[in-house]
Amino acid sequence: MKLLKEWWSWFWRQSRLNKVVIVGVLAALVPFLLPSVVSWFRPTILKVGVAFYTYERAYLLEGDTKTYFYEKRNLVSDCSLGRIQQPLPKGRAKTPDPQSWVLGKLLLENVSDQSITNLRVGVRSPLLHSTTTLFATPNVEATGKLEATSHDARHTYMVSITALAPMTSAVLSLKTPIDEKLRQFLYVDHRPVTVQVPFVSADQFRAYPPIVSRLNAMKILNRESVLRTGDETFADETIEVTMLRSDEPDLKNEEVSHSLLPKARVCSEGMAGVW
Repeated sequence: MKLLKEWWSWFWRQSRLNKVVIVGVLAALVPFLLPSVVSWFRPTILKVGVAFYTYERAYLLEGDTKTYFYEKRNLVSDCSLGRIQQPLPKGRAKTPDPQSWVLGKLLLENVSDQSITNLRVGVRSPLLHSTTTLFATPNVEATGKLEATSHDARHTYMVSITALAPMTSAVLSLKTPIDEKLRQFLYVDHRPVTVQVPFVSADQFRAYPPIVSRLNAMKILNRESVLRTGDETFADETIEVTMLRSDEPDLKNEEVSHSLLPKARVCSEGMAGVW
């Protein structure tokens, strides 16, 4: 209490400009400090972790060869987390249209011995747009939508989960196509990637801002793989290719350019998921 009184006395001795600066700094720190303060007074039964990724599906044309590939990356470090590719004869193979996405993955862990029901999670990030779609591991039923707030504030993506069983986890994936605006944000302006979870709420507890932990990108991928396949192996995609019959003409639109993402970094296994 004595320390608080001394600080208060020091504050009032400052000039008007200094007071404005001090108040502004404290106001900016509130969103980051509030979750920690809340956690001191409220037992946490739900842990929240996050990591960011990019996913690209495209092809390269070299001579008479069309190399189709898909690749996952750590968005922050741009380290490749896995790339699968297959060479095909140019003009003779139909492949999915080239596309790239940015993904934010949330790992939700119920560390209590009771189910968490009617769980609601609010998520804010510059990576979330009206085109964002939600995917969840099959052990939970989840729905989501982008809710508009004030014109100047970031919109909140609201996720609703029916129930999260005791001592279990779930992975939510918020997937947004990379358009020109998002490409500018990530690769030209190099803006920082941030996420806020302003609140979580459920039948078992009132709304509060949780602490969001930055998790190794590979940790969430491995946990998601276990929840989807039931084993500890990483679930790779299957390359879907349709070969033309010998009597069908060559494809004519393969020369249409797709703006590939910048080349991914090759990182060691131990560093690829770090951010």
